[in-house]
Amino acid sequence: MDGFLRESILKRSASSAVQHFPGGSLNFERFETDNIHACVEFIQELIERSAQVNGVPIEEMRKGVKIMATGGGAHKFYELFSDILHVEVRREDEMECLIEGLKFITLIPDEVYFFSDELISSVSHQTATQVSPLPDGSAFLTPKAPAPPNTFGSTTHAPTLERPSPDPPKYGVTFESNPTPQLPCLLVNIGSGVSIIKVDEDGAFERVSGTSLGGGTLWGLLSLLTPATTFDGEHSP
Repeated sequence: MDGFLRESILKRSASSAVQHFPGGSLNFERFETDNIHACVEFIQELIERSAQVNGVPIEEMRKGVKIMATGGGAHKFYELFSDILHVEVRREDEMECLIEGLKFITLIPDEVYFFSDELISSVSHQTATQVSPLPDGSAFLTPKAPAPPNTFGSTTHAPTLERPSPDPPKYGVTFESNPTPQLPCLLVNIGSGVSIIKVDEDGAFERVSGTSLGGGTLWGLLSLLTPATTFDGEHSP
């Protein structure tokens, strides 16, 4: 984050630390685990600046600060945050936080979108269906005859997936303008690995599948294939 944006966050956080108004802004700052001490220093600076702007003792300001932490770092760095910052640190369950965030995001208009079942079917069953255009510009799926076998028992030519028209009704991504809670659902969480979570209507959840392949695998492969030493560096041209 550049200096100007960092300064802006400090000023906004300081001006709203004590006063309570409806609504507000979410500000994001990212620190890699190797730079966790820089994160602690950043939070300490926010607290000190807030106390100074509002004209209250630093001890009084700390009483109103709560750090919500989740994931493995919530336990690994609990003492680091509480001992240095002298504020309340609350450790929350990672999956419960994830589901609460999901319920929040799905209530934001035009945030959730859907893919067409017809498009998915046409991609996954290329030899079984084909896209046929209609006069009004829309399209429908019809059975596709298999290509004749050659002398070796395989098809003469690999099937070609028909591409839909530029903006057909059945194939466009649909955004939800009048959002409602999207529960029950299957939640796919991609981190170091991948977990597939079944979430019931009441928010109860259960891990039903997953794989160890995920971000950790990507990080390992790119570390071997590139000279990058940080995750951001692997995404640089």
